[in-house]
Amino acid sequence: MSRLILVTISLFCMLLGGCAQKLANYDYNPGFNYASYQGYALQQSEKQTYQSLDGSRIEQAIQKALAGRYSQVEQGAADFLVAYYLQAERKIDNSGVSFGFGVSGGNMGVGVSTGPKAKEKTEGKLILEVVDTQSNQLVWTAKATRNLLDSMNPSQREYLIQDLVQEMLANFPPQ
Repeated sequence: MSRLILVTISLFCMLLGGCAQKLANYDYNPGFNYASYQGYALQQSEKQTYQSLDGSRIEQAIQKALAGRYSQVEQGAADFLVAYYLQAERKIDNSGVSFGFGVSGGNMGVGVSTGPKAKEKTEGKLILEVVDTQSNQLVWTAKATRNLLDSMNPSQREYLIQDLVQEMLANFPPQ
């Protein structure tokens, strides 16, 4: 009996582990030395294509994620800049209820159906970039795998941004 319980718990843990979703993808310069970094500055990137009220939420999440590791300084004194932006992604949603009917007689049949209307949705993909201030080169970047939806309320947006930024910056500097 205890063996059955152990097997059940093991299978449940494997199932939960398989459902874990990676929240970000990363890219970085593997030859760059990140060890000298001490101070950073925040900057909303010129690449911002998606207008939202999330800028202050993103900045607070970045400050929280980097607290204790780096100090926030003025842009002129920073070792690196953390640039952030939301990139617009348009998606077509054509899910919904469809209706159809058909008739047949003998070896012949006719059917008609209607599909749901397609709706275009705009979503914001969060992107963080670290730029070295000495060389003015991009040395690290992270792209979120989950998007901010227009249908989210402010508390949902803040919660998602906190999660995304925390996981994104957990891999900075790269090991």
